[in-house]
Amino acid sequence: MKPVRVLHLTPPGFGGIDAYIFSHYRHMDQSRFRFEFLTQNTGLEKAEPYRSLSYKVWPLPVTAAQDRDGFIKNIRHVFQNQYDALHLHTSYWTGFLLEELAKEAGIPKVIVHAHSTGVDEEDEEKQAMLVKRHEEIKRVFSPDLATDYWACSRKAAGWLFGGQISRERIRIMKNAIEAERFRFDPLKREKVRRELGIDSRALVLGTAGRLSYQKNHSFLIDMFAEFHRSHQNSRLIILGDGERRESLTEQVRKNGLNGAVLFLGWRQDVENYLTAMDCFLLPSEFEGFGIVVIEAVASGLPCVVSEHVPEEVEISSKVCRIPLEIPGWLRALEEAAEGSGERLSGVELAKAAGYDVRQQAKVLEALYEA
Repeated sequence: MKPVRVLHLTPPGFGGIDAYIFSHYRHMDQSRFRFEFLTQNTGLEKAEPYRSLSYKVWPLPVTAAQDRDGFIKNIRHVFQNQYDALHLHTSYWTGFLLEELAKEAGIPKVIVHAHSTGVDEEDEEKQAMLVKRHEEIKRVFSPDLATDYWACSRKAAGWLFGGQISRERIRIMKNAIEAERFRFDPLKREKVRRELGIDSRALVLGTAGRLSYQKNHSFLIDMFAEFHRSHQNSRLIILGDGERRESLTEQVRKNGLNGAVLFLGWRQDVENYLTAMDCFLLPSEFEGFGIVVIEAVASGLPCVVSEHVPEEVEISSKVCRIPLEIPGWLRALEEAAEGSGERLSGVELAKAAGYDVRQQAKVLEALYEA
């Protein structure tokens, strides 16, 4: 029997979407499913974390905005490969040309998958323009251009589909994790803290994500500056990298926090750093879901997150969703400073809520074959 061939359209850089796809692909039957990628991300083909998996990458040399005719020619060439499904991973609408070309090519299953609730653009004027365009396209998108509508949260579904797609047609797909990987380990905690030069008695706060407008690290640093004044033994770990690194580093310097805030860049072993933390923070301006919160819960951490993070992350009483106001965050951190309590049951909480990737990989297999 021939494998089910799925072509994924993914964003230009590395991030949560490719992590979502490959974490599920690892636990799927690769004799029955074959993943291929249509992307501007030139590094995906030889990406170190995914080398053990079998997949093909079709590069996108131009976008439709740069060269519409060239783009269409390239897409038609790729679509000749008789795919069983086209899986479009979408943050916001810029057009629906791919859906039209997929229909023309007779691809039987076209999935539009909502992964966000906003536009990650720091320039306010450009952001407003992109949001306006997004809303215009959303209003004229025809429901018959796709066969399946998925979203990582109810909030993401509303952002991308609005009233155009009935709720009955939208499936909420859980952004699952390799839950066991995040189980709390006291020996790893000691090792990581020792490597970072952090005292075993220090109160360690942390976050993970791209250093961008969306993740709102500037709020986090301002808030931590106030918290640190009364908790001199506190430290802030920031995992991730991005376009805001230089400005955030300067913000840390101006607040006199050099040595108290650690920028650690991208890490493949996020679970080890979560183990070393005492509280996880996510002050996002918007989130499609916030999978890193589920990872933090699995590690047994109390989590303080922005109210803009969808309510689906509240799988534990340790998750606190509050407005982006410094006094409220300081109060929440004072509670965390009293002790994070028992941490070993976090994995069971994630599994019970349906966020174990082994479970969700089977769901994905069934949907691709349907």
